[in-house]
Amino acid sequence: MFIVRFIIIINLILNLYSYNDPVIYKDENITLNNRTQQIHTLEVDLEEPGVSITNALSFGKIYGFEKTSVMVKDNGAIAGVNGMFYTMYGHHIGLLVKDKKIVSKANNYTPVVAFLESGETFIGDINTEVKIKRKDDNNNIIVSTMNDGANDETWVLYSDIYGNSNRITRKSINYVIEDNRVIDKVITTEPVDIPRNGYVLSRVTEDTDKYDLLKVNEIVEIDTVYTPDIGPVKEAFQSGGWLVKDSVNVAKDYEPLMGNTRIPNPRTILGITKDNKLIIKVIDGRQPNHSYGVTGKDCADLMLKEGCINAVYLDGGASSTMVYENKVVNSPSNKEERKVAHSIVVKYETNIISRIFSKIRNFARNFMK
Repeated sequence: MFIVRFIIIINLILNLYSYNDPVIYKDENITLNNRTQQIHTLEVDLEEPGVSITNALSFGKIYGFEKTSVMVKDNGAIAGVNGMFYTMYGHHIGLLVKDKKIVSKANNYTPVVAFLESGETFIGDINTEVKIKRKDDNNNIIVSTMNDGANDETWVLYSDIYGNSNRITRKSINYVIEDNRVIDKVITTEPVDIPRNGYVLSRVTEDTDKYDLLKVNEIVEIDTVYTPDIGPVKEAFQSGGWLVKDSVNVAKDYEPLMGNTRIPNPRTILGITKDNKLIIKVIDGRQPNHSYGVTGKDCADLMLKEGCINAVYLDGGASSTMVYENKVVNSPSNKEERKVAHSIVVKYETNIISRIFSKIRNFARNFMK
């Protein structure tokens, strides 16, 4: 027993004193298919305590556009890249989980990247169901949409990341929820204010009596079900499509969000290795004397060479941007950084006390596996 404890203590001491730079940036100029390519890579060791991946939205809200470099700075991050695809008004497309709270539901045609509370990284296809859970499970309310425009006769759930109000100007019934309690019911043709850290559940309908379901002061829960069950999620976002799946190049010639992927273009891509290292690449393009750009299948091959077991597209083209240590390190194809709706930022906690406690937690977690 003494020997076992001694070994544990020695391993813990070695773990505390070991240091590897958890965020590595490299750039390289290569020839691919007889064309010059400038490739920028971030390698992020997700096993290293103090490292985290965070979603960043323009101005911290849904809708609108902001430079990735500004989002990186505002979030106190060491690095970042442009992220999700988005609509013309700057609304991200697909699943978004930020700070452990679901912001929008998954679509069913591209894989999701999720960073789990367990420390693992999930890349794969997923479905989400969001419901207002009541004491009587038979009367739960299924949410059709989150933080988006309201269609008639559907339940839409709004949180304060959407803005100050739900922006609905048609007849609707609304339940204001704060601290898991219904604090108000509002039937109106005007926008309803969203409480800070709270929600508004809305339904556009003429028949408000039919949907008078919740009672003021009723206790409810915002319940999210992931299929498959991946466990509690810290951060997640929808990708643009598969590149590598189970260590196989599965890049398609066409993706719904991008169109023809056989055309060489600037790309932003992301993957995970078997040992939980996150690989993010930006490949410059549309600049023949600097970098031509790559196809989807080229992207998959590049990620396989990095040891990725799964990899996906992010938004690309003129949006492709990588920031490292407060500097845009790639060459965007429009000769300037494009404003985007969403970015993925890399944070690294350098406080020595925090790092020590993180290392202890990480060691304990690995020891108990």
